[in-house]
Amino acid sequence: MTAAAVGACAILAGCSAPAGDAPAPRIAEVAKPSPNRMLDQALPTAEELTTMFGASGFMGQVVEGGADMLLQGVREAEASPPDCVSTGYRLEKVVYQASPVRSVVSQSWAGGDANGPTVTGFFGVVEFIDADAAQEFFASSADKWHRCNGQTLVLSQPDRGAQGSSRITEVGVDDEIVSAVVMQDAGSTVQRALGVAGDCIVEVEITDVAGPSPTGARHATAVADLMMDKIAHS
Repeated sequence: MTAAAVGACAILAGCSAPAGDAPAPRIAEVAKPSPNRMLDQALPTAEELTTMFGASGFMGQVVEGGADMLLQGVREAEASPPDCVSTGYRLEKVVYQASPVRSVVSQSWAGGDANGPTVTGFFGVVEFIDADAAQEFFASSADKWHRCNGQTLVLSQPDRGAQGSSRITEVGVDDEIVSAVVMQDAGSTVQRALGVAGDCIVEVEITDVAGPSPTGARHATAVADLMMDKIAHS
């Protein structure tokens, strides 16, 4: 007999139901499996990133939890056009707040040598309540990314003393993944990718410290593909 069944029997034994009356069954509730799984297994490893980028690096701490783990660096009123926030910024709460998010996991990475980082990365997985919700979010995001191609995203945060703009370019849309290259006015170039796998959305951000990559967002797309494959086989 399993521990769950023993616990259920103990609960039922304590009920004082009249003879001949069946006590309220609780076994299904006690034995119900948890829907949660280890999302961090979908994140790329240091070894995988070293192979992909040809540079050793350091992984940051894994951050995981519920929807409260989404970032709050940009509020909707602070960015224009607001629909382009998801292209320019990763894992923002304002992007996901209308969706049924179950859990979030993310991790950063810095690759380089003794002279400093040559490339940095940020990787996230957002689990939705079901695959339909994730697919709906992806379809909406892909449409927004497509419409943001060639747009300049302006960020204005006077209360934080922040002001900046980003040029969104090279947007590519596929059945399960969308990618873009974001040229920031600070001089950095960011590769972005967002994909869907089952009930999860994966987000990837790769910053090319040395400047724009001649291959566009190919590195970000490759990492997203890797993460999506892990989810599909989990």
